[in-house]
Amino acid sequence: MANSVNQEINVNSKHKKSSDRISQLPDVLIHHILSFLSTKEAMATSILSKRWLWVWTSVPILDLQDTPFCRTDPNLRFRQFVDHVLILNKTVSLDKFCLKFNLVDHPSYVKTWFWDAVSRDVKELDISIHGTESFPFLKLPFALFTAKTLHVLKLSHGVELHVPGTVSLPCLKVLNLVWIKYTNDESVSRLFAGCYVLQELVLHKHAGDNTTFSTISIPTLKTLFVRFATTGRCRHKLKINAPVLKQLNLEDNLTLEFDLEDVSSLVEANVTVSWLENRHIPLLKALSNAKFVSFHWDWYAEMKWRNFRPYRLFLNLVQMELHVGYGGWDLLSLFLEFSDHLEVLVLAKNDNCRGLGFECSWKPPKYVPECLLSSLSMVYFKGFEDLTYQLSMVKYILKNARVLKMMDICSNGDLPLDSKIDLLKKLLMFPRGSKACQLKFN
Repeated sequence: MANSVNQEINVNSKHKKSSDRISQLPDVLIHHILSFLSTKEAMATSILSKRWLWVWTSVPILDLQDTPFCRTDPNLRFRQFVDHVLILNKTVSLDKFCLKFNLVDHPSYVKTWFWDAVSRDVKELDISIHGTESFPFLKLPFALFTAKTLHVLKLSHGVELHVPGTVSLPCLKVLNLVWIKYTNDESVSRLFAGCYVLQELVLHKHAGDNTTFSTISIPTLKTLFVRFATTGRCRHKLKINAPVLKQLNLEDNLTLEFDLEDVSSLVEANVTVSWLENRHIPLLKALSNAKFVSFHWDWYAEMKWRNFRPYRLFLNLVQMELHVGYGGWDLLSLFLEFSDHLEVLVLAKNDNCRGLGFECSWKPPKYVPECLLSSLSMVYFKGFEDLTYQLSMVKYILKNARVLKMMDICSNGDLPLDSKIDLLKKLLMFPRGSKACQLKFN
């Protein structure tokens, strides 16, 4: 009897040892696993065993996020929590320091956290502050702008960018400035000038950020995300000089003037505007070398194409998406004439206008565009509502596209079944210029 009990104990002990395989891993692997958790969650692993008691203090990633739990419990206020973590964390070099919190106290103590991160040769700094009206935006310590090891800098919301005369960020490749405030225009230009190898820039601007002029002149920039979200009356100007830029994402809902000096290497562009109008013509010109272009607009004002030859607009375009709002479908004919090498065309009614059933005017091109004769192979039409102008466009493309392989039409979900069946019958009756063309209807 005693032997059987001892055998059972031995089996159980072996099972426990074999089942806790994670604890047997080397510290480097455990640190990697804990790096996917927030710092608070990593700290919680200290209760697992003596082996785990202090493992979290050597993780080179600090993800510190404010929670209602940290704010309501007087023993776990966020300020005390961060101070406690910084004291116990033994990492000499930080891979990432992420700080997201609500500023409810004087911001001076926050600067000491930044100093701590910079002194540990931090590689990625991610700061997001949601303040209150009673406290000013947080100004970053000047030491941050000469951090030699910083690769990624992300700033959002309650931060004021006050840049000193000297900026030197020799390793910075990714910069995010999202809904922050700027002391002046010079702070922006100084920061950009000190980023010698910057490759990705995310810039979200609003009416109260203290700047009206944005100059992005960065010779190493490859990816640019720009969003102007304001209804203010101030006239903003966007000037871009980025000779190796590959991807541009632009969202604009205000009176923004464009001056794009050099984006000659552009491959992909995604443009979303409230009003598509004359001021966007310089932007369209600048996209002439892009291979993939997507346009989204809510409203359209008649555009006047002056002082340039439109047929030379899109020289390398192979895929184009048009998400059309209230008016502007005539641009389809114009863009087809501009795009001799177009292979894929995506048409959609803007989500804001879908389901309203508004008829629009559409005039086919005077001459069959070159892309329909030689290159257009795929057409996708999303949100089809069986409107007259939509049927006219589909009929024209099916008739004149000589190498078309697929016309994929997705109808509006609000159409009743009988209407969908009738619509399919209409579509099947349209003549096709390509014998290889297949019609797909969803």
